[in-house]
Amino acid sequence: MSEDLRIACDIDAVPNGSNCAVIIRHADRGGPLNQVVRRDEGLNEMGIRRSEELGVLLRRFHEMRSFSSPIDRCKETCMHISTGYGKTTEPIVTELLGMSSPTMVDPKKAYQKMNEVGLLGFVDLYVKDAIDRCIAIPCSEGAKLLFSYVIEKIRLMKDGVGVFVTHDMIITPPMAYYFGYDFMENGLVPFLDGVVLYQEGDAFIARYAGREIQVDDVGVPSKK
Repeated sequence: MSEDLRIACDIDAVPNGSNCAVIIRHADRGGPLNQVVRRDEGLNEMGIRRSEELGVLLRRFHEMRSFSSPIDRCKETCMHISTGYGKTTEPIVTELLGMSSPTMVDPKKAYQKMNEVGLLGFVDLYVKDAIDRCIAIPCSEGAKLLFSYVIEKIRLMKDGVGVFVTHDMIITPPMAYYFGYDFMENGLVPFLDGVVLYQEGDAFIARYAGREIQVDDVGVPSKK
């Protein structure tokens, strides 16, 4: 297994038999980091390889389902993860994981603001709840939307894993808000990294880099 899949340590910590969700940024692509790139920017060779390696890692689960942003690089990531898992399947596509997610009240204005202040500047304002409500809902409400969707999809699985592939601007804010991810120091969340959420009885736990928070059954995380 590739040593550069940081999320592997959080997946390994999921108790045997528990349903699990892997909520991640898509795999490696071309184009600059921490900047808006072309909508059609696809995966590069490293992204394909690492996606398949992640799929191999997920073979410990009895079943896998995948969910994707409408953007092709996210769908491609799901496809290559499923190839590594051993059962190539089309992902379920949802705008909730896309850049027109309900978290962005007005995607056009959101992109304008991103171009004005930069992606890191936008995340900084968003996490501090300093984004105009006509542009985006509060970070805590966005996290609830994301986690509630994920919980709905995995709760009835049997020793299963749901793979949810989204974008840096969707997953970085809740990682910063709830886990203290330092995006100013480290940049937006890396490719194929994110949060692992798993079911423990009737409870749910979200985990990043060994840090865990409780999430209730309607998707509300506990703020440290």
